[in-house]
Amino acid sequence: MYNQEMDSKGNASQSGREPYEVECHACGKPFNAARAPWCSCLTNLRTLVCPACGACFCAAPKGYRDRFWAQAPQDLSRRRFEEKTAPFEPLQISSPGELRRPIVLVADDERVILRLATKVLGGLGYSVLTAKDGAEALKVAQAVRPDLVLTDALMPRMDGREVCKRLKSDPRTSSIKVIIMTSTYTASRYKTEAMAAYRADGYLNKPVDFKVLKELLRQQLS
Repeated sequence: MYNQEMDSKGNASQSGREPYEVECHACGKPFNAARAPWCSCLTNLRTLVCPACGACFCAAPKGYRDRFWAQAPQDLSRRRFEEKTAPFEPLQISSPGELRRPIVLVADDERVILRLATKVLGGLGYSVLTAKDGAEALKVAQAVRPDLVLTDALMPRMDGREVCKRLKSDPRTSSIKVIIMTSTYTASRYKTEAMAAYRADGYLNKPVDFKVLKELLRQQLS
């Protein structure tokens, strides 16, 4: 399934990025992963997109993902590390009035998630604010009154479910849409609990698929 292209001397090709031929887990067609783009999923470890079918392997079996990265050339592994650790400077605002609506507040303790969400949601035309923990998210939401809060379930100082509950319990912020995302509480009963006990408007499992997120935002903010 995994093969590196060799030159006439039997060495791995060094022309440009080192080729890494793999089979897509979804469609089975081979592609050069070294030249494939990163996916747009919200995850702390992005994966690559198959050019044939457009599927990334965030949802691929764990064995596939483990083999892929265990056999990946050093250049690709290095780029993966650089992608995960790229710098991120959150948007600084002096007045909420300067932001174009709809405004989405993203709360997550993973910097890479905040960076990806800012890029992806900004590309969809939303103004994006970020918070690195639940207490900061609640403070920003109360001050700015975003149209929607996209929050991780587990965060320092205050978890996303408690943020949701407090926003929904306050008449000043109860109309704000809140979507909870999680990589831990993925069973269906947790979604039911989030909707009933915390009054969440949506519930997403991480990695958050870009198309699913895009459609959910359209439904909530239309």
